[in-house]
Amino acid sequence: MGREATIWEHLEELLIRLRKALLAFAIATLIVPFLPISLSSYEPLVYWVPRALISHTVPEKLEVFGKEVEVKLSQTSPFGGLKILLYSALLIGFLASSPYVAYQLYAFIEPALYPHEKRWLLVGGFFAIALFLTGASLALLVILPFTYRIMFMLSYLVVGDMLIAYADPVDIMSSALFITIATGLAFEIPLVVFVLVYLDVVRVSSLTSPYMRLLLIVSAVIAALISPDPSGIGMILMLVPYFSLIIGAVVLANFLKKRRS
Repeated sequence: MGREATIWEHLEELLIRLRKALLAFAIATLIVPFLPISLSSYEPLVYWVPRALISHTVPEKLEVFGKEVEVKLSQTSPFGGLKILLYSALLIGFLASSPYVAYQLYAFIEPALYPHEKRWLLVGGFFAIALFLTGASLALLVILPFTYRIMFMLSYLVVGDMLIAYADPVDIMSSALFITIATGLAFEIPLVVFVLVYLDVVRVSSLTSPYMRLLLIVSAVIAALISPDPSGIGMILMLVPYFSLIIGAVVLANFLKKRRS
């Protein structure tokens, strides 16, 4: 029977795993963004991603109550292009390296598990990656563009026909980087809730229990902190699918507990 590792040996292995994860992120950030999106002509991802993201986020023209508002891009700093490339590379590198980072976490935990627990962890790892990508997609494809449209519409309602709408591409990319990482990580919480309920660490007997009300409040706070929209609409856009996943996690955990017993 093998000797049980000391706390210092566990910490040393954890540091090794963290170094590998950071190295993978650094390599992905330096290499993946410069891969071409087409073999016929060299256009790297680091150029294509901000163009696609900005064109999806900011419409060229916006219709507000039958009135058409033209939206223009405005860069206030000569270093804006460099910042856009940096934010784009970090975003690509983070998304590209996230599966390997998840594997390093699994490799750190795996030696302490029984065979049936390893199978559960593999399934959980799959769902963790899926939830992260779901949150990131929701942030980029729905929350961010909807937020900009709402803000332009509110500006028009206040200013009227005098409005000339401008959007800063640097601000768009920095917001995209923050909201993608934050939303992706926040979408891991339903998986944590599932594990806690399934293992009876937290007992949520029904969807009307005090724990569910507490989870709703915590979910609303997280959605408010992540959403860049001060009107609250972006928060609701994130809160609805986010809390639905938490409800699903609680229902599934209770169902599997009953089958186990």
